[in-house]
Amino acid sequence: LLLLPPSALESPATLEELERALKQATDRVLLYPPKLDGTLDETALPSLRFDALITEFAAIAPAFQFQLPPYFLNNARAIASLEGLARCADPHFSILESLYPFALRTLLAGGSNTSPRLKRTLTDLITDEEGDMDPARVVRLIDQLSVLSGRSRAKVIFDVALTRGGRSLGMQLALTR
Repeated sequence: LLLLPPSALESPATLEELERALKQATDRVLLYPPKLDGTLDETALPSLRFDALITEFAAIAPAFQFQLPPYFLNNARAIASLEGLARCADPHFSILESLYPFALRTLLAGGSNTSPRLKRTLTDLITDEEGDMDPARVVRLIDQLSVLSGRSRAKVIFDVALTRGGRSLGMQLALTR
């Protein structure tokens, strides 16, 4: 997003401090559901209060010289307001749960018009630590999309397979087995 000036990224100490601040902020705003054993399930989709995210970001921004364009703050306020209205109607409303199916469909659809950042994100989600495609991770993404969109796994696979990027992903997956 280019929200930080290049000079703010030159110092390793500043980068380490920024990473620590962002980790602490995400630990406060992303709430993972518990597993049966009581530990947090960090593979599940967390809940997020967008207003809390904005508050955390506002606390971090001045310390690291964030440069926020006016539309960024306006959009953030609008999303927080809409989230608040949705939570009045449904206290269990989850903005991540609402956006996640769209985001996964966009990532899985791929194609030649996909930005390099989106391609890297998909790669990070479906590959293991060695950089090899992990079929279990692909299945987990498809299962999450199925649950969150209310569609069967077969329908999700069919919809993804209709896209150029989905067919490419399917070919890569077939070659890993």
